[in-house]
Amino acid sequence: MKKRRGIIYGVLVVLLLVIGVWWVYFLTLENDARLEFERQKLQNDRLHAVFLLQSNPQMRADPRHYLGDNFPHLMFRKTDQGVDVQIDPVFLKAAEDKARRVRNMFLYEGLTFMVLLLAGSTILVLSWRSESRFVEARELFLAGATHEFKTPLASLQLYTETLGREGLSEEHQQRIRGRMVEDIRRLEHLVDEVLSLSADDTFRPGPRVVLDLKELSRRVIEELRGFAGDNGAVILLESEPDILIQGQEVAFNLTLRNLIVNAIRHNDPGVRITVKLERRRNWNLLTVSDDGRGIPRRLHDKVFECFYSDSRDTRPDKGAGVGLYLVRRNVTSMGGKVKIESDEGKGCTFYIMLPAHKGEKA
Repeated sequence: MKKRRGIIYGVLVVLLLVIGVWWVYFLTLENDARLEFERQKLQNDRLHAVFLLQSNPQMRADPRHYLGDNFPHLMFRKTDQGVDVQIDPVFLKAAEDKARRVRNMFLYEGLTFMVLLLAGSTILVLSWRSESRFVEARELFLAGATHEFKTPLASLQLYTETLGREGLSEEHQQRIRGRMVEDIRRLEHLVDEVLSLSADDTFRPGPRVVLDLKELSRRVIEELRGFAGDNGAVILLESEPDILIQGQEVAFNLTLRNLIVNAIRHNDPGVRITVKLERRRNWNLLTVSDDGRGIPRRLHDKVFECFYSDSRDTRPDKGAGVGLYLVRRNVTSMGGKVKIESDEGKGCTFYIMLPAHKGEKA
């Protein structure tokens, strides 16, 4: 169906361009024909005046008096052989200038029309491609989100059934409960991503409040300790005191959570993640760095696109491709900027600049 629609759009674009070229060509030929008609009309008037002068001696004696009003575009000059009748060059040049102006007008209008056709057809093709990418991305997202939901749900179901068995030791029960809490947090995180994504064009960001980034970062990291431990990752926090901003707590938490989860998911076990908070003059700098596999430079812009997923990552829990998109969107909503610095095999660092709040902590 996509291929057929693409062929139809392509044929439509070609037809529009052909019509535009034909229209310019037709108007140019029409103008040339009009100029030739004007020249022929002047020549016919000249022959007509010559015939009248030859047939009427009185007119021949004073041609300007008798024929000047009817043939203002002709010149009469007496010679030994009679009267020489010629077309006034001024009138001929005026006709040619008019034809040139009309031809230029046709060309400019034609070129404008062609540009509009080309722009319209380009927009049409880009819209079709955007629609195709959106449909494909939506399908991928639904498939990924479905998998993301089903995996922890299946795990929770299995753990619940296991807890119902008799003779289970207290230590084993505690371990299972811990796993269930991690699965619930994973579901909560995915729900936050989906709701945040769906709210992108629907809801305004919540009211801004004064936030202590050190305290919020510590909470997010503590919540992810279990997930990091299961994946062999280590998370470190380095922060100066009183790093304050004015923003939305949910947006910041989701931003930091996504950066840490991405660093864990897309790297091998044993990755070391460092979260660092520093004060600048008018900004606060949040740095999330890891010593993992890194991201090639050619993908630095792509990773922030919605639904983008690295084809090199074959892990079943690699995510739905919305994490970094939400990072950039949430940082932007708080008036900040995000930048990535990475290279393949050399780890990855995300720099997030957020406007500093210089008042007292709420």
